Amino acid sequence: MINDEHFNTLAARKLAGEATAEELQELEILLQDHDELREQFNLLQSYFTEAPYHAAADTELALQKTMARIHATPALQPKKNVWKWLSVAAAAMLILGAGLLYVDKAHTPVTHLALNDTMQWLHRQNGKATRASIELADGSKIWLNVDSKLTYPEVFNSNSREVYLTGEAFFDIAPNPGRPFIIHLAKGSVHVLGTSFNIRAYDDEAVQTSVQTGKVAFIPADNKDTIFITPDEKVIYQPAAAQTIIKEPTAAEDDKAWTEGRLVFRDKTLEEIGIELERTFGKKISFIDDAPRHYRLTGSFQNNNLQDIMYYLARSRAFHYNITDSTLLISE
Repeated sequence: MINDEHFNTLAARKLAGEATAEELQELEILLQDHDELREQFNLLQSYFTEAPYHAAADTELALQKTMARIHATPALQPKKNVWKWLSVAAAAMLILGAGLLYVDKAHTPVTHLALNDTMQWLHRQNGKATRASIELADGSKIWLNVDSKLTYPEVFNSNSREVYLTGEAFFDIAPNPGRPFIIHLAKGSVHVLGTSFNIRAYDDEAVQTSVQTGKVAFIPADNKDTIFITPDEKVIYQPAAAQTIIKEPTAAEDDKAWTEGRLVFRDKTLEEIGIELERTFGKKISFIDDAPRHYRLTGSFQNNNLQDIMYYLARSRAFHYNITDSTLLISE
């Protein structure tokens, strides 16, 4: 007999990008063996991807939109108790936390960060395939990308405004000359007074900071240099490569394209594109052959699904691909 609660948890963890390899395998077997579970999972997936940002306040609206669309499409209308299941599973997504985003109030945040333990800190973390928008106490707005984490105080102190980022985020900072805004990264920090800019600082990647409006200062972790960036400029910092810092022109609109549901690839290798697609869609990317990893491709996509994106990429440079419930396999 199938345990509905266990299936709900597996489905939620997969869509959150938090499932282990064993859980993904177990879920795929269940979906292959049970048509009803596959129907239920497709409904939850439809709900989960309905809105570009999944904040707690948006959850009920996204679910209502999905159900309205299903009602209007006879072929999608579910059987017997699926409505009840969908509501329960949606709640499970919220409880799971990383599947949407979570707010964890704590007086002492993550121990490896040098945070003031007298302040109350909040943590928001997105799994794969999940984005969120956040408004801070000072009116600043932040768009947090997939597979990213932001730590910030519930209320800023009187001297400065400081947050901690792992992953990627776009910032629109409320001006306040007397209180600088500082984003702490594992490999450096960014200092601003009031501006809009994008930061990409995933683990095992170079840090990239680009500016849309205003001016920011990037300070690498070694504090040897301070690089000032103005609109349509980008700094790329790679500590592993002899602490190399590169400043170059960029299209700031392309760097923040993800906040608008767009994916933009400019002369990227298929391996680099695969990393982005894995984060965006929550499917494990595997290369059966090595050659396709190095194919260089260019493309721009607006709210396309994974199948569409792979179809057009494969037309620009011939390679084979196969998409399953949990993986994307690429070969020559």
